[in-house]
Amino acid sequence: MEPNAPPPMTRWQALDTLQQAGVSVFVSMSPTYPTTDEDDFHELLSYFRALGEVVVFHEPINPRGANSQQCLTAAKEAGYDDVVDELQQMQDSHQYWVEYALAQLNMVQQVATRFDGLEVHSWPDDELARSTSGQLRSKLNAMQQAVSPESFSGRRIGASAEQSKLANETSSLEHLI
Repeated sequence: MEPNAPPPMTRWQALDTLQQAGVSVFVSMSPTYPTTDEDDFHELLSYFRALGEVVVFHEPINPRGANSQQCLTAAKEAGYDDVVDELQQMQDSHQYWVEYALAQLNMVQQVATRFDGLEVHSWPDDELARSTSGQLRSKLNAMQQAVSPESFSGRRIGASAEQSKLANETSSLEHLI
């Protein structure tokens, strides 16, 4: 929705060119919108996996600050009414945002397990961690503190146990909130 950003396929082709030239490639898939579903994540991650063994950084959108309002305005101007409705609902209800963000983090990590050699490093928001308790808060704090797996020395650090799904199914997150 960024008016001057190159189209996604142009960006992907640039990443592919860099990867083929031997340049380490890392992808930031953030913020992700509440209308992004499992099929969308599968498609995105399959593109990223096609680049080789890359690290994908992921963060769900949070409804605070100027960036949130910019996203809402851009979605309105682009006519993405479903995105506008979801973003507005997140701004209006803290609990709605918490449930969305947890589901997104979990979904992305679940989908990532379908791709060998693809690592997703999730960035849970501080407010999200503070809005939870018990095991879930511990898991989110561990995600935040995990060292990202990219290596500039040519040596792969490997996947972090902290960067994994929060629950086996999205529905099982509800009892953890």
